[in-house]
Amino acid sequence: MSSVSEYRGLGLNGGEYINGTGAVTGTWFAIAATEATVLAAQTSNIDNLDDICTGQDATSLAANTVIYGAFSSITLTSGAVIAYNV
Repeated sequence: MSSVSEYRGLGLNGGEYINGTGAVTGTWFAIAATEATVLAAQTSNIDNLDDICTGQDATSLAANTVIYGAFSSITLTSGAVIAYNV
């Protein structure tokens, strides 16, 4: 029997494709950019991650970039991500 973390790590708990610019809430452990993506805002347990959002540096995440953490809100400026469920 597989453990919960194995299912999560493989994305078997599902996720959500986000490609709009409105705030989306949920409970995710990773976000993966599917194309060049700019974050407008996020809520997570990662210190200083807001520094890469639009208001600061407007860093573009390249396609296939994955950020791991405990995310509860994601807002995009542009691009698209898959947010993987916990």
